[in-house]
Amino acid sequence: MKFLIITLLLISSLSFSAEALETNSVLEIEKKVLEKGKKHGVKNVLVVFDIDNTLMAMNQDFGSDQWWGWQSGNCLKKKAPSFCVTNDFGTLLDIQGQIFAMSGMKPSEKATPKVIKNLQKKGYKVILLTSRGPGFRNATQRALKMNKMNFQASAIGPKKGYPGVFKPYNLKTPKKFGLTKNDLEKSGNKKSRKASYMNGLFMTSGMNKGIMLKALLHKTNSKFKSIIFADDHIKHTKRMQQILGDKKNIDLVTYRYGAIDSVVSAFKKGNKKEVINAWKSFKSLKAKAFK
Repeated sequence: MKFLIITLLLISSLSFSAEALETNSVLEIEKKVLEKGKKHGVKNVLVVFDIDNTLMAMNQDFGSDQWWGWQSGNCLKKKAPSFCVTNDFGTLLDIQGQIFAMSGMKPSEKATPKVIKNLQKKGYKVILLTSRGPGFRNATQRALKMNKMNFQASAIGPKKGYPGVFKPYNLKTPKKFGLTKNDLEKSGNKKSRKASYMNGLFMTSGMNKGIMLKALLHKTNSKFKSIIFADDHIKHTKRMQQILGDKKNIDLVTYRYGAIDSVVSAFKKGNKKEVINAWKSFKSLKAKAFK
């Protein structure tokens, strides 16, 4: 009986409960990472950051994550409002890519690049998981370089990742990709789209981030005792909790990150004149440059 009690206590000590937290400070996230590193060992901790409005933010509202949400949420219909740049999803993606290519980005907090470098120097695996598609890779890596952030050395899997694009999973054979039918049911059984993983940057074309991370862990043959995930959208932290939060062998912590909330709120409440005029200027500039 005594042996049985000890065994049960040992098993329970190896099980973890997921934490769903909220913060406006990257320093708080760093503190949690260091705490988990002390508990599980640095090599057993994976840190995952979203990009837009989490790691970095656009220098202006035009082309930002909040601008995209405003356009995609109101304009993808036959009778689109006059403020829409297009009513076609593919064209909207193309325009977004053009803005990314021409605009700059900045860290969401001044401390962000320093925190990233500090974690990397200590030996933590740190990667990026974004809803951006593979077509935005060059612009995204340029923005990271301009902000002196590099994730190749702290990536999981092959040093430079996987060349080209790939389908992260198949609905018919989820087990082959490290997933279960239940995982896919939770995510709505949506078909896989093209993704890419290179230099520690996982570009997922808007797919479920919980599914994407689980599939990537399988693809790279990576196992961690603790995962810390930060994203400004609560839907993504909820999905991460839904897919990985019930894993008894993973100490999961998700952060709904809100340092840019005031900027997003101001945009949503504002009259949008600035971004409407920015689009007119952008269109005029392209017309003059490519006569």
